[in-house]
Amino acid sequence: MKKRVKRAKEWKKGQVVEIKESIAASKTVGVVKIRGLGAKQLQRIRKEFREKARLRVSKNSLISLSLRESGSGTEKGTGSGTGSGTGSGMQEMVDFVEDQTGLIFTDLDAFELFKVLEAGKIPAPIKAGAVAPHEIAIEEGPTSLKPGPVVGELQNLGIPAGISGGKVTIKKRKVAVAEGERVSPGLAEMLARLEIYPVKEGLDLCAVFDCESQVLFTPEVLQIDTTKYFADLKEVARAAFSVATHIKYDYPTRFTVGSLLAEASVKSQALALEIAYPTALTIKPLLQKAYSDALNLSVNACVYERETVGCLLAKARTQAESLARCAGLGEGGVGERE
Repeated sequence: MKKRVKRAKEWKKGQVVEIKESIAASKTVGVVKIRGLGAKQLQRIRKEFREKARLRVSKNSLISLSLRESGSGTEKGTGSGTGSGTGSGMQEMVDFVEDQTGLIFTDLDAFELFKVLEAGKIPAPIKAGAVAPHEIAIEEGPTSLKPGPVVGELQNLGIPAGISGGKVTIKKRKVAVAEGERVSPGLAEMLARLEIYPVKEGLDLCAVFDCESQVLFTPEVLQIDTTKYFADLKEVARAAFSVATHIKYDYPTRFTVGSLLAEASVKSQALALEIAYPTALTIKPLLQKAYSDALNLSVNACVYERETVGCLLAKARTQAESLARCAGLGEGGVGERE
């Protein structure tokens, strides 16, 4: 008897050491529910997640002891991962070890782990006595059941059924179980025969501890729609930029200061040109304007210079041609009147 007790103690110590080593070697540790999963399902899960995560099943007492000892030297987190407020370290993971649980070790972050576990779940029949997670309805139309006593069984369960075209057919859509109600044995069996699988089979995360950031996450925090999340972020950024743009003169930010400086540059250049204030940016257009004004003044005053002689000759020719046309029209007009 003493040898048996001694071996049991050694086995438990070995289990705790192995779990603690797995915790120390992982970036993320999760507590998962394994209630209702048989050996075959656990084998499937281990095989599917082999490249991403490792599942360890042990007694709850050993899991709790391993978490306490691993967390005893861990500084408490200050993040806002838990639903109730700040994360408080690995030792709080013990509160989630209940019923039939296991540990999952991975280098994925908490959000990636939750997403992977959810994607790995497969549709499964609901068990007798289980609470319906949502409304379970049997849709109208033909079924895969062969005609026979099953029609009476369906009708006994309150499901309107008959035979049409050699097939058992549901005559009208029927809500078999409302959300939150327990499923009777007969209905559970019939739903399985109808290939209606209202639940998903897989690992349910109870809590996840990020060893690097020292934050404890609960499922409600991890369960986010990434598409909607990023869409919301874009919308918030757009709205914030819009507000910042409207109050940019009162509240400059690093996102609006660029446009503010550009606007100030344009306005300052326009003012400098208006008051003829020479700067590195305005000196060229000011000289061009001065040259143009001087040229126009010289031409209007008939000042003969190298720059104006061409314009003066062109002006004189235009005036001469105009005078000639006026003289010709005048002579023609007098002759016609005579």
